[in-house]
Amino acid sequence: MGVLEKYFDHYVINARLKPAFFVVMPFAITTLAWCPQAQQVGGVILTFLITFGVMAFLSNLVSNKGNQLQARLFQEWGGAPTTLLLRHRDTTLDIYTTQRYHRWIAARVPGLTFPSADVETDDPHCADSVYQSATNYLREYTRDKAKYPMVYHDNVAYGFARNLLATRSYGVCVALISIVLNGVFLYFSYAGQSVREFVSDNTGMVLFGVGAAGASVILLLVFLFSLNETYVRERAVRYAKSLLATCEG
Repeated sequence: MGVLEKYFDHYVINARLKPAFFVVMPFAITTLAWCPQAQQVGGVILTFLITFGVMAFLSNLVSNKGNQLQARLFQEWGGAPTTLLLRHRDTTLDIYTTQRYHRWIAARVPGLTFPSADVETDDPHCADSVYQSATNYLREYTRDKAKYPMVYHDNVAYGFARNLLATRSYGVCVALISIVLNGVFLYFSYAGQSVREFVSDNTGMVLFGVGAAGASVILLLVFLFSLNETYVRERAVRYAKSLLATCEG
């Protein structure tokens, strides 16, 4: 990661590049298991990819996929989590906290008037525009990472979750390919020998091969069953709560 830190900021590394690394992890583990010397040239390859803009392209690609997914999710959820939480009719926050946030933001943004519950019901689109404007203000208000570390870290965690889900199909494909490759390598390595003889003569290789296959299976299960929209929504709501909680200051 030291090489990446010279060229990319903390957010790009953790929210955009790490999801990409997570996707290719099964293949990376398989490569190291069957070709340990690859570890020695890993840094050189990474530097080469950075120099020729491959990592920057990968970062932008992951970000674009994440933004496309975010647009779809927000539409399915009925709006961005911050917009949802600022609505009078939403029950995630108690009504008194919601009203306190409204008053705090309204006092700091000239010309921004929050709708009442009745107005929100009569014209929900106009009300959401006010809440979106308030969110835009808060994002700029909390840009200082040192002053608002929780907001920043929750934003990074949400970005990682969103971008990882956006690239899940690639992760599934890579994991499946890695499982097959490990099976093929193990099969052709012991062809013509008894299993006992092969394991006895190649204990290290068997352990690494089986370990790589097992890791690929675990990562495949993670992509298929643990990584879903619920996971992303939980991170999104947590970020929204952290952002809105700055109104308590």
